[in-house]
Amino acid sequence: MTSTSGLDLNALGLSGYETSTTVSQKSQLDQSDFLKLLTTQLKNQDPLNPVENEAFVAQMAQFSSLAGISEMNTKLGSILDSLNNNQLSTATGLVGKYVLTSGNKAVPDGTGAVYGAITIPEGATDTTIAIKDSGGATIRTLKLGAVEAGTHEFAWDGKNDAGEAVEPGPVTIETTANVGGKREALSTSVYALVQSVSTATVNTPMTLDLLGIGSVTFDKVQKISS
Repeated sequence: MTSTSGLDLNALGLSGYETSTTVSQKSQLDQSDFLKLLTTQLKNQDPLNPVENEAFVAQMAQFSSLAGISEMNTKLGSILDSLNNNQLSTATGLVGKYVLTSGNKAVPDGTGAVYGAITIPEGATDTTIAIKDSGGATIRTLKLGAVEAGTHEFAWDGKNDAGEAVEPGPVTIETTANVGGKREALSTSVYALVQSVSTATVNTPMTLDLLGIGSVTFDKVQKISS
């Protein structure tokens, strides 16, 4: 076994590296190897030209840094494992619940109702919520009139303007209001059923598969409801 650096590591009691035709047994030096190198250097130094104090202190500082980095990596690994476990636990608890997220497509719940929220700007009047079927026909029109600015939740009971229950199916929600003399579309959010959850890395939010909406990252969830 030979060293690629010209240093006889075997003579120092350290493992070297395999040649390119074999599998490497060790890819880098660890704390133990570093300490062996340091002590071997001290044992074999020239008595007439010993290692200067500054050089020795610098090497000890490198050893201390190496130990600190190794300990930090171990702790970070434990933190990452904990975060992954917490994410998985949170993901499991979300399946079967309803979450509020931005969008205007919705699927009625078991009672035929649809719930959501709209953001009304300052000075808005004649606020209207139109519930439309998959063909674009208006099923029901909800008139809120003059409402204070802010976020307001709404509910549609699954009935048309005549008070009759309609066939359950996906609907589109269009919210508008008069703002500054013009008819404008308002920001709309809907409650959707969480069908499944896909966990990801710690730096990436998990993804929720919502009925009628599709995939949405967890950071887009505004509210969670049973």
